[in-house]
Amino acid sequence: MFGKSILNHKTMSILCRQLASAYEAGIPIIQSLQIVGDSSPTRKLKFALYRASEKIMSGETLVEAFKEAGIFPDLFIRLVATGERSGKLDIILKDLSTYYEDLWKIKRATISSLIYPGIQLALGWFLGTFALGIVQNLDLHSHFTINKYISDYVSFQIKFISLFLIGCILITLLTKYWNLGNIIKNIFSYIWPFSRIVHKLSLARFFKSFALLYSSGITITESLQRSAELLPSFSQQNNITQVIEEIKKGSNLEKAFRRAPWIGRVAQEMITIGEQSGKLDETLHKLSEYALRDAEYTIRATTKILNVLVMLIVGAIIGFIVITFYANLYGNMLNSLDI
Repeated sequence: MFGKSILNHKTMSILCRQLASAYEAGIPIIQSLQIVGDSSPTRKLKFALYRASEKIMSGETLVEAFKEAGIFPDLFIRLVATGERSGKLDIILKDLSTYYEDLWKIKRATISSLIYPGIQLALGWFLGTFALGIVQNLDLHSHFTINKYISDYVSFQIKFISLFLIGCILITLLTKYWNLGNIIKNIFSYIWPFSRIVHKLSLARFFKSFALLYSSGITITESLQRSAELLPSFSQQNNITQVIEEIKKGSNLEKAFRRAPWIGRVAQEMITIGEQSGKLDETLHKLSEYALRDAEYTIRATTKILNVLVMLIVGAIIGFIVITFYANLYGNMLNSLDI
């Protein structure tokens, strides 16, 4: 079954910032949704906000209206529900705006860093296949015409590009409207160095949710339970369940989080300090920012590795063409001499 695609990070950042400003200015939520909808960057979001305002007028809550739209991320839905109950919706929306903006910056930087190796691969493919075709057609006994070869080459590339575009469109549709995006994330979560990136981004989302829920006045155990539902791994969710059980038995956070070693030693130490100093919410915000920065650093390192791999691939293509050229040249010379 096809579903609705989730809004991207850039759109979510703009939405959260505009809603926070309208809410802070004292504008009623129905009018706020309509005002933000008027300046919406996409028709999909504009329709969803107008529809949400109608739902609220009919008696539904804000979070129920957002949930029915089916285009908002789980983290946004959960935290809006908390902000609606606690009366701190503007604060939560501001924090979410910063969070989504950071994610968008990381994504934009990643795409920018992949442009150059992408161009290298494209040039390697087009120039490599062109040169390899010429080399393979070099025969001392055949009549090679460049015009016919170029015509065949263009026809081949048109077919290849058509198949490539069809594949890209299918993958995009499956990622947006089916569950392919989650499947791909699960696959990459086991492949280094992508596994480290997925892990750090998951930590950032977990700590951001935990910080906002806890600072809104929700108990630690309930905040942990709701935040754990955002984790991608069932084993991690089970670890947090064990942490909650330890806290209910009277353990402090330092001892309880030993059940979740995947958060890292630094995070465990910072949580302990935050608990002892009474500034746990600030510590959790810092942990979320730290995880995002670590993910950004890992992404930069990964793109450098990809650049090296692309250069090796292009070098291998050039080497293969050179070897093939001389093999054909000397092979044809030997054949002409009947050797």
